[in-house]
Amino acid sequence: MVLQDVVWTIWLVGAGLIALGFIFVIVQAGRAADDQATRKATHVSHVLQAWLFVILFVGFVVGSWATLRHFPIPPQKGTLDAQQVVEVVGRQWSWQIKPETVKAGSVVEFRVTSDDVNHDFALYDPDGRIVTQTQAMPGYTNKVLYTFDTPGTYTVQCLEYCGLMHAEMAQKLQVVASNAAVSGPSAANVVAAAPEPSGAALGAKVYADKCAVCHQANGEGMPNVFPPLAGDPVVMAADPMDHIRTVLHGAHGRVINGKTYPAQMPGWASQLSDDEVAAVINHERASWGNSAPAVTAKDVAAQRNP
Repeated sequence: MVLQDVVWTIWLVGAGLIALGFIFVIVQAGRAADDQATRKATHVSHVLQAWLFVILFVGFVVGSWATLRHFPIPPQKGTLDAQQVVEVVGRQWSWQIKPETVKAGSVVEFRVTSDDVNHDFALYDPDGRIVTQTQAMPGYTNKVLYTFDTPGTYTVQCLEYCGLMHAEMAQKLQVVASNAAVSGPSAANVVAAAPEPSGAALGAKVYADKCAVCHQANGEGMPNVFPPLAGDPVVMAADPMDHIRTVLHGAHGRVINGKTYPAQMPGWASQLSDDEVAAVINHERASWGNSAPAVTAKDVAAQRNP
């Protein structure tokens, strides 16, 4: 029985016992009684209350033990003996997960933190059932252990409201089968990932992972919130410097070419490399009609200090 079913069963049993207590009181309330009957009813009521307390207390203790004995929050200080280590950083509104592929059958240690506000790191299996979670908090690293039994594509979702695009804050984690023995508390035991994309493929990947959550996959944006990229003065400008600075440092309500940009636009300088920034800018400019020369990593590096 899964955790949610255990909790649901305990709740139903407890609610049923409380309902029986109310029914007994209601039935007794309508009866006329002399002193002896009153004393007897009071005694029965006290006995039932005592038994109800004992049953609820035992149920609470047993239920807590059954549901919490496998609670996946390990000691937070010191090194954990996990075969695989995954670093997780939450930001508005994306997850940075390194590596993005792990092996089934061996313990994975997730080290979870946040770069801005509180998020909730929740991991769902391929069937959409939550398997583990912990808080992503700025200034803290929370550790959680989990062993994947079934390979597949798992989803990381934020369960704590963190701003406008909270519902879209999701990322995939690949779990692959492995017949090889795994030992040692090192991230080096994680299965080798596919070769990193480059050029146009890298730009498309960065856009899908980081930008599409707000600007949409087709670049149409969100009315009155996030501008469409087609026709946007920053995207379409011949000089890419404002585009580079906006991706690196965010908009924060700046006025560019007479247009005020929303303060929700985050800066990606701490999350993306120079190559990634150059690739995603080239992807945006090529996708929405700008034929200017390609941006290079050197151009991005020159704009890192605003």
